Amino acid sequence: MPHKLLIVDDDKDLLSILEEIFKEENYLVATCADGLEAIEKCRSTPFDLIITDIMMPGATGLEVLREARKTHPETMVILITGFASLETAISAIREGAYDYITKPFKLEQIKIAVKNALEKIALIKENKRLIKKLEQAYEELRLVKRIVGTNRFADQPLRSSRLRDGGERTFISDDLTPYLMVDRMKFAPDSFINDLERISLLRDKGLITTREFELCKAKLFKSLR
Repeated sequence: MPHKLLIVDDDKDLLSILEEIFKEENYLVATCADGLEAIEKCRSTPFDLIITDIMMPGATGLEVLREARKTHPETMVILITGFASLETAISAIREGAYDYITKPFKLEQIKIAVKNALEKIALIKENKRLIKKLEQAYEELRLVKRIVGTNRFADQPLRSSRLRDGGERTFISDDLTPYLMVDRMKFAPDSFINDLERISLLRDKGLITTREFELCKAKLFKSLR
């Protein structure tokens, strides 16, 4: 999905120029010339990036920054100002601004700042996606641990034998009672089928070995007895 940008400046000419150049970059661009309007937009729409002037009617850029960070903490904010001061710059950084640009500036300068901010956003989102994927993998592996319970059969050979009626029994060793026949699956509860499907996916993803899959399957069959 294209990144969503909000540009806020009471300088209508600069606002128009920035809107045009970022639309050419294929971003979804919204604009406004008033700080209060910008705050309302922040509350209703999760923008990826906000570019805002500091001195504006209605509310300042710092107030827009605070509201944006409060409602959508992942939003990046670039502040621009024609009244640069060390105090303002420090306040901007403390409030969580990604960048601070003084007027007049070259268009290439702000394009680079936007590009860098959006790349950082993409990295943050990718990290969260990978963490979520890892958490899901751990959750799936906890399923295996729940089914197996212990590793006491880990070193014992698994084998299957075909029965005369077409069913199949899975053995953990010659001296143990055989587990349930596979053809009893049609009488299994939904939870059993779901668990079996999940461990099958784990095997297909390479998260568990075929041996571990067979052990889990055998344990599941035993639970039906």
